[in-house]
Amino acid sequence: MTEGDSDMENKEKLLIINPESGLNRFIGNKKLYLDYLEKFLYDGSFEEFCAAASMDNQVMAEEALHTLVGTSANLSLDRLHNVASEAALKLKGNDSPELIQEMVDMVTEAYSEACMAVREYIDAQAQP
Repeated sequence: MTEGDSDMENKEKLLIINPESGLNRFIGNKKLYLDYLEKFLYDGSFEEFCAAASMDNQVMAEEALHTLVGTSANLSLDRLHNVASEAALKLKGNDSPELIQEMVDMVTEAYSEACMAVREYIDAQAQP
């Protein structure tokens, strides 16, 4: 991997998680930010969204998605926030099973990336 590759990888990660912005939201309190990132990994909103979608419960799916949108915004998980926001807009008032599954797939990918980026960031901060 060249230095340019490393820069590109770091820029791509910033699209997933923006720690500088996140720390600003937490008034520079790194420990608090890390604590909330850790809590995100066990939050349950994503699982609630998927369960509600699989049961065709649009109201519950929208509520869980709304929580995920807010949490990802507060933690500066930018890609997840953008994808979840887009999914929420598309789902509002639309109960097409195909669209719901498309949004679940889209959010699942972004959520998985966010979790991986959060774990990597937490691990990197634990290094001396």
